Amino acid sequence: MADQNWTEESPEDAEADARADRIFQQTGIAEPAEPKGSFLLTVLLPVLIAGALLIGGLWMFSGWLGL
Repeated sequence: MADQNWTEESPEDAEADARADRIFQQTGIAEPAEPKGSFLLTVLLPVLIAGALLIGGLWMFSGWLGL
């Protein structure tokens, strides 16, 4: 996604992007850092862990609820 410069498609978008860049430089806002992790570590693994915890929690409380 970073390789594609979508603001070159229209002059209005390029002007807005240039204004935003100037504002960011004046206020000292740094550019966002590129993600360093892979899809597996940043998305899939947390979802699997949350799912396992949810299933485990429901299993534990199902006995307490009488299910």
